[in-house]
Amino acid sequence: MEIRKLQKIKGGSFTISLPKDWVEKRKLKRGEQMAVAQEENGSLRIYPVSAPVEKIYGVTLTLEDYPSLRALEYCVGTYYIQGSNKISIVSRQMIPAEQKKRLKLLRAGLPGVEAAEEEADRLSFEVLIDPTAFALESLIEKTSFFSLHLQDDAVKSVLECDLQLAREVRERSREALRHYRMTIRQVALSSLDRSVAKKVGIRSCQECVTFALVARDLNRLVYHSSSIAGHLLDMEGRKVDPGILDIIAGISKVAYEMQREAVQAFLKKDVKLAIDVMGKMYEVREKEKTLLTRVMNNVKDVDTAVTLSMIARDLRRIAGYSVAIADDAMNRVLTPTSSI
Repeated sequence: MEIRKLQKIKGGSFTISLPKDWVEKRKLKRGEQMAVAQEENGSLRIYPVSAPVEKIYGVTLTLEDYPSLRALEYCVGTYYIQGSNKISIVSRQMIPAEQKKRLKLLRAGLPGVEAAEEEADRLSFEVLIDPTAFALESLIEKTSFFSLHLQDDAVKSVLECDLQLAREVRERSREALRHYRMTIRQVALSSLDRSVAKKVGIRSCQECVTFALVARDLNRLVYHSSSIAGHLLDMEGRKVDPGILDIIAGISKVAYEMQREAVQAFLKKDVKLAIDVMGKMYEVREKEKTLLTRVMNNVKDVDTAVTLSMIARDLRRIAGYSVAIADDAMNRVLTPTSSI
């Protein structure tokens, strides 16, 4: 950090000198137009009007540095989420064709990623999607709709013993993971580049944190809906007492409303609605107790009883993560402001 004196010039204006090395590095000349932007915290950001250069965040990974291909795949996904525009995989020898084929499949789970370069010992991915093309609130809203429909269909598959629908829910949940990765990538890029943050609707570092939290909690909602469908498949079509199914439907109805209202509270910055969501958790717990009691008293098959208990657990966790989203909403709204 350099300390520089504020100078007052004729006419009442104020000036401050810019570091010489900063000016020379950017090849700026006398008379160059400079933009001055005031940030939320009162600080000023100064940058040349003529230099809106896109930032490139690239990384090169060496195949032999990873204990398994799975570990490498995980790292590629993580670098994507953290905002890398270009990810190159290199090897000290030729990359086997089967490994290359498997690595190329990563594109299916990473929105906007395409293979950019390919050689015998190298494979590069580029992210072609514009980071400012999707507002974060819009991404959150779309993911929420996706999650709500997924829960609705997962529970419907249980109530109607529809194994085909359960399989479809499991398959569809993979698309939700793409939404999650895209959203977290937007948050990461916003934390790296203030101009991106403004374009996607983030006003401060605090909002970056809350958007990351709500994206994570939505992803967990999707996981538990997918898990419900998986439990039905585990039961392999075994019949369930209609009374138990009625209780499951009742828990799901409350959890569904909690999920919907929690996301609305986040998007609309509605503290009252967030608090209302939190208050419904007691009702879900009571319904879960009723369900577990009925299962223990009426279901003789141990495997079926355990599976129904796990469905109840997943519904409670959907309600729990809805409370977490309501908490995210409150953290987005109830932030301290500077007294300056």
